[in-house]
Amino acid sequence: MNSKYSLFQCSTTAGLLLAGVLYAISPMYAQVDRTLPPPPGPAPTVHLGEHSSFTLENGMRVIVVENHKLPMVSVQVRFDIPPFVQGEKAGYVDMISELLMSGTATLTKAEIDEVVDRNGASVSASNDGVYASTLKKNLEPIMTLVEEVVQSPLFPDEEFAKAINRHRSAIQQRQDDPEGIAESVGKAAVFGADHAYGEMTTLKTLGNIDVGTVRSFHARYFRPESGYLAFVGDIDEKEARTLAEKHFGKWMPEGKPVDSSVAGEFVPGMGGVLYLREPKMPAVYRQVVVVDRPGAPQSIIRVSYPFNLKPKDIRALDAQVLNTILGGGVFNARLMQNLREDKGYTYGAYSSMESDRFNGSFTASASVRTEVTAQAVTEILAEMERLREEPVPQADLDLAKRYMAGSFARSLEDPRTVARFALNTYLNGLSQDHYATYLQRLEKVTVDDIQRAAKAFLLPENAIVFVVGDLEKIRRTMIPLSMEPFIPLLELDVEGQVKEDHLVDAGDTTAQQVIDRYLDAIGGKKAIGKISSMERRMTGKMGKANVVVTEQFGKNNKYRKEIIADDRILQQVVCNGTRAVDVQSNIPEELEGDRLHELILWSHPVPEALEVSAPIERFMDGRTTIGEKSVYKITTNVGEIDVTTDYFDVNTGLKVRRIVMQLNLGQFYVVTTDYSDYKEVDGVLFPHTIDEDGGITGVIQLKVGSIKTGVSFNDHQFDPDPAVHTE
Repeated sequence: MNSKYSLFQCSTTAGLLLAGVLYAISPMYAQVDRTLPPPPGPAPTVHLGEHSSFTLENGMRVIVVENHKLPMVSVQVRFDIPPFVQGEKAGYVDMISELLMSGTATLTKAEIDEVVDRNGASVSASNDGVYASTLKKNLEPIMTLVEEVVQSPLFPDEEFAKAINRHRSAIQQRQDDPEGIAESVGKAAVFGADHAYGEMTTLKTLGNIDVGTVRSFHARYFRPESGYLAFVGDIDEKEARTLAEKHFGKWMPEGKPVDSSVAGEFVPGMGGVLYLREPKMPAVYRQVVVVDRPGAPQSIIRVSYPFNLKPKDIRALDAQVLNTILGGGVFNARLMQNLREDKGYTYGAYSSMESDRFNGSFTASASVRTEVTAQAVTEILAEMERLREEPVPQADLDLAKRYMAGSFARSLEDPRTVARFALNTYLNGLSQDHYATYLQRLEKVTVDDIQRAAKAFLLPENAIVFVVGDLEKIRRTMIPLSMEPFIPLLELDVEGQVKEDHLVDAGDTTAQQVIDRYLDAIGGKKAIGKISSMERRMTGKMGKANVVVTEQFGKNNKYRKEIIADDRILQQVVCNGTRAVDVQSNIPEELEGDRLHELILWSHPVPEALEVSAPIERFMDGRTTIGEKSVYKITTNVGEIDVTTDYFDVNTGLKVRRIVMQLNLGQFYVVTTDYSDYKEVDGVLFPHTIDEDGGITGVIQLKVGSIKTGVSFNDHQFDPDPAVHTE
């Protein structure tokens, strides 16, 4: 099987000469307006240099690109390996590149290095193949080396052990490198840890890999029928065919071909392999995801999401132009101009829009000062939205197209580009004239095309806003950017797992001892016991709305709470001590069972002062940290479903945080409340600044305006509505 395609020699010389002549004589006939830029000329016709292609009997495709300017030849062997989930052994694919060159059936690593040096060559390996470059006169011994490295690597045990140690060190270094965290955990946040593009190599998965795993991967996926052999340089098709037949023609595949259209397969030595059958799509809601780096002066931002955009999609070029305008590497791109030139938030802001035959993705990135993290994210989202809603000025479009045309033309100076184009054509199912017509297709991209692409591929409301930074300093400003109702801000650890408190054993300290110390710190049980009734009034801002929260604590577990925003009642909770109703958005709900017990427990000026009994239980979880504070973590269970977590400062004894799950109109919310600015009222310390996020008010800081004790209430104001229907 043989084919030949005309690929690259640029033929614009005649056009340039003609343009020069016309420019020289034009003043004789017309006055040139030098205040206006000249109109763009037609896209130049590009002729790709010739490449030929044929297929060996074993299915390996050979590509030959002739370039006889220098007596050099490069050889690339590339295998089409579909992405798959490595699972509990994640990491072995990344080890192939360094182990391929560590020894073969007949050569040690030292002997491989000696062959390379003796022939003045360069040889490198990747996870899916080998690349070599050498003088033509030395091509034969290098081809012999490439043959051995590809077909019969030994993967020596001692070299495998060294590779494991190197990868272990790299993982440990990554955990302290914010950029490394952003790269690895960011992908896990976007694609998911169970996705081929999102799973992470950890110390645990690394420990599950043995040399047999690597050998099994090579045997299964380095196969001639899925391989490509590309020659570039001072070589013709006849010479290439002779070398290909000699070194790869007798290589026969073993077992059945790889079929990535199935869900997966079992590979001896590797275990279960799951293939990527469907692309990951964007999330339903925008969510904020953070990896905490306490004390970090900068936040690394990634606004990202997956989508389905294949290279052969006719919209792929429109998407590339769109990305160039937004943040694709040019200084005049909108993200750079906004975040660097206008706002001064960063030295650089960029975006990428990756088309991929398995799963595409978009990412906008910047590193900014901690204090402007939320502002920077807001501007990135705004620029994405602006491109969706506003047509791009023609001048911006022309500038982007000129930049892309120039980059394309420069890439043609390297003859390896032709081989890369040919390889991409086969791998991605592109038309044979895909690259030959690139400039013409680029020139035809219109303003309307860009806006259609923006609406299809810029999805600010579905993005993962991923940040590596100081969580305590950015939490309050980042949560309003989330549209996820249940967990607006998700914290991950450096291995991409949902962050759990790093707990240290509290020793002999019990939950009750922590509670008693808290009660002593705020004034003591005697002073607290004198408060038989109390009214607390707090004010704050919810967006632009003025919020007033009033709580009334009566005798015998009577309680009333109202949240009013600009004279509109958002929530009203009323409890007479035995019965309670929660009214939200004018919809009343009877609180029964554990939810009633929970309300009665917390509807006290100082609920920790109450004695608890079944179904209420308290547990000491241990010691952890919030920011730089060492705290005790106490969990209170009310029955089987209601869990409240309180954090008490180890040094002061004061309560600093509470996390609780609340139900609002059938939707659960995780609500975090921080307490600070404790002040004395009638002998008892109460927090006067209460920061809450995740509830029906979103993110809000409440300032206590007044606390009155010993208030006389009319008992009827604690009576719930008499008839509330419950399912």
